[in-house]
Amino acid sequence: MSEKDALKANSPLNTATDAATENDASDAQLYAAIDLGSNSFHMIIARDVDGQMQVVDKHKEMVRLRGGLDENGYLDEVAFNNAIACLERFGQLLKGFPEGHVRAVGTNTLRNARNSKDFLKRAKEVLGHEIQIIAGQEEARLIYLGVSHGLPSSDEQRLVMDIGGGSTEYIIGVGFEQRHLTSTEMGCVSITQRFFKNDEVSERDMLNAINTCRLILRPHHMNLTRLGWETAIGASGSIKSIGTLLKENDWTDGDITLDGMLKLKAFLVEHETISQAIEAGLKGLKSERIPVLSGGLAILIATFLELGIDSMQVSANALREGLIFDTLGRLYEADVRETTVANMQNWLKIDTTQAQKVANTAVNFYQQIHKQWNLDDDSYDYPKLLKWAAQLHEAGIAISYKRYRHHSAYLVENSELAGFTQQEKIMLTAMLLNHRGKFFKEPFEALPAPHNDKLINLTVLLRLAVRIHRGRDMEAANIELSLIDNSELNLVFEPDWLVQHPLTQLDLEIEAERLKAMDFTLTFE
Repeated sequence: MSEKDALKANSPLNTATDAATENDASDAQLYAAIDLGSNSFHMIIARDVDGQMQVVDKHKEMVRLRGGLDENGYLDEVAFNNAIACLERFGQLLKGFPEGHVRAVGTNTLRNARNSKDFLKRAKEVLGHEIQIIAGQEEARLIYLGVSHGLPSSDEQRLVMDIGGGSTEYIIGVGFEQRHLTSTEMGCVSITQRFFKNDEVSERDMLNAINTCRLILRPHHMNLTRLGWETAIGASGSIKSIGTLLKENDWTDGDITLDGMLKLKAFLVEHETISQAIEAGLKGLKSERIPVLSGGLAILIATFLELGIDSMQVSANALREGLIFDTLGRLYEADVRETTVANMQNWLKIDTTQAQKVANTAVNFYQQIHKQWNLDDDSYDYPKLLKWAAQLHEAGIAISYKRYRHHSAYLVENSELAGFTQQEKIMLTAMLLNHRGKFFKEPFEALPAPHNDKLINLTVLLRLAVRIHRGRDMEAANIELSLIDNSELNLVFEPDWLVQHPLTQLDLEIEAERLKAMDFTLTFE
């Protein structure tokens, strides 16, 4: 038996899959969520049974990606290769998983690494699935979703905190609904690297680290404390580790408290290094947490001081559980991206009637020729992206009609859009910038193949729909779109429709000239 076969055979996933078959759970579908964190990579595999998540396998590796960022912001060779090796092992357990059943996301370090594009290309090859980069607020939303699903049903308002390797998130919400999201640029790895050398812990370094974390958090103090909360909950390895240390060393009776953490800090300072503290009797610290304990402790103490937290419970769930629930939500028609687009339309007072006409025509065109253009893709929901681009294409008018397509692209690119990954925002931005006028090729070149070419095709469909509905009050039903070859498009309207709409015919003639610049030919009749 090969090493790969042995790994699959011995995996709890393999056992769980067999069990599902034996129990005749033919309706149970397996899903996987992967969190490429700045300190560790996590994978959770679960099955969907009537909309409920049942975890069947978990895997974690301490990759320490953030530690491999050099002074120029590039992942060094060691960190790059260690991360790829980890994902290759993950990929061995995901053989046969449909693309839509695997969600893999990168967080702070991959958001900031200057060679993340090269990493993502190689990572997809070994994992077998696309990896999405998510913004800090989207990370916070998913964390809250995961944590809230692991808690009893309650009407109380909660503060959820998650310490990552490069960022720390704070979320306030009730039930499954988040009401405030904050992501800060401090994490257990970055703070440890900045203030603590090796595993040394001094009073001065700890004080400097705590005060720096308080300064980072201070701009968010008013929003968080104004909303308030009844219960504080912590997620992440750092918080779990600190909670375990306080319990096993009798510095708390249960939850994490400021008094207990100050006792832990004093013990570490007294013995000068974490290693010597362990030798002196510190119980409950796993070796993998030693390199980042000081930074995580400084962040947590700073948070308690700055926000006035009395005590904090520890959650077993985090980002990866949130990914699973978010995936199930999309399958059960609860896609948060739909709500995000609707909220943006409302905020910018977009003409939703016009936007929907354009969206309907664009999606109709997609349905007619997507197979010929090979636009089906399990990594991205292209018809939805096309629809959302149509629904937001006039967003920029809220700023100015002049150059409004540039404003539309800017608004989407720079807004925190709940549910959307960075790659999806790049795709929307490219389509919005190019939905009319001269083509700009650069946004498409920023996308990896084959998505760059597919996005150009989607944009052509959007452009045609925008041209056809420029009259705003016009309905344009029963338009047939066909391909003569891969780059020759032909529109067929109802008899005399173009004669009755001469301005639309002129618009299409202008569009035909525009499309020539992108090597497309447009004819119509």
